[in-house]
Amino acid sequence: MSRLRVFRQTGWFIAGLMTGLPATAAPAEASSMAGVAVAVATTTPPDATATLQAMQSCRRESAALERLDCYDRLLAPLSPSGFDGALVKAGFVGEAWTRATEQEKHRQGNTTELLVTQVPGERPTVVITTPAIGHVPPRPVLMFSCVDNITRMQVALMHPLDVHDIAVTLNADNRALRSHWFVRENGTLLESSRGLSGIDEIKQLFGAKTLTVDRAEARSARGESALFYAEHA
Repeated sequence: MSRLRVFRQTGWFIAGLMTGLPATAAPAEASSMAGVAVAVATTTPPDATATLQAMQSCRRESAALERLDCYDRLLAPLSPSGFDGALVKAGFVGEAWTRATEQEKHRQGNTTELLVTQVPGERPTVVITTPAIGHVPPRPVLMFSCVDNITRMQVALMHPLDVHDIAVTLNADNRALRSHWFVRENGTLLESSRGLSGIDEIKQLFGAKTLTVDRAEARSARGESALFYAEHA
């Protein structure tokens, strides 16, 4: 069983994410997202099976905008080769994965202190990250964020998962919470539910000194687990 753990108190930082309280921030990095086109075809190549199965997961998104976002993140930009080009995802780097890894580039030394970035404006952004330990860089990254008014809890993986969604158990100070997480961005991003359901899930972690995420149904390409220590600044 793979385990993702967060040690030390994280409630204050997560509360800051939810309410926009001031916090020491790392330099903000601008991120970009390439436009993504969804191709339509009457026939499906054999190698498209996995992608089409992932698209079935997108259909389960209840909110229209979230459903479109799922499709956009699943398919690579359309190339002149048509539908086959839309399925060439090897070079596609997800926006959330990039946001997490770029913020971690500002980390000094081998600390596990939570890095916080806040960007004010009409659409303020808050990003909180901490790296996994026991891994040779680049390391997986745990990220709490509020982007486009949507709160997210995600783990940026360095080796992709080969499934599209998984059952997980969150253990916060011996309080168990079963949930269902999604695998996004070509298998490189593990993500909890978004919006109100995601907020409710994060709220249940408030005040906890430890957090363990157990994922028994999925393993990365190398079967690795990720262990996180979140330290107070």
